[in-house]
Amino acid sequence: MSLRRVTPFENSAAPAAPPRTTRRRSRAKPRPARARAVILAELKGLGGLVHEQALLDASAPPQMSLVEWSNRLAGELAVEGVGSPATYRDLLWAIVQVNRRGTESDAPTVPVGALQGAA
Repeated sequence: MSLRRVTPFENSAAPAAPPRTTRRRSRAKPRPARARAVILAELKGLGGLVHEQALLDASAPPQMSLVEWSNRLAGELAVEGVGSPATYRDLLWAIVQVNRRGTESDAPTVPVGALQGAA
């Protein structure tokens, strides 16, 4: 008795498998928004990294991942991003501006008269 290999085309009695979906459904909860202080701390850390790169070569074009990271953090702070700076020097200056805008929008508004009356 010889054993012969059966190809899938010859075995017509086998049921066809349903097509698998490529999208995986996740049951994970959406992440809550991060605290503003955490985002500002990450932005300052990124500024330190960019500062080191600028010390090595300030006129070099920045890595796109650093620019994207800066823009993402600006988006989380709901302020204008860094855009697409041409050099590390420009990127560092843009990160400083994002930090200033982020801390200004976070500062509580206190009337001037309230400060003068407390003195």
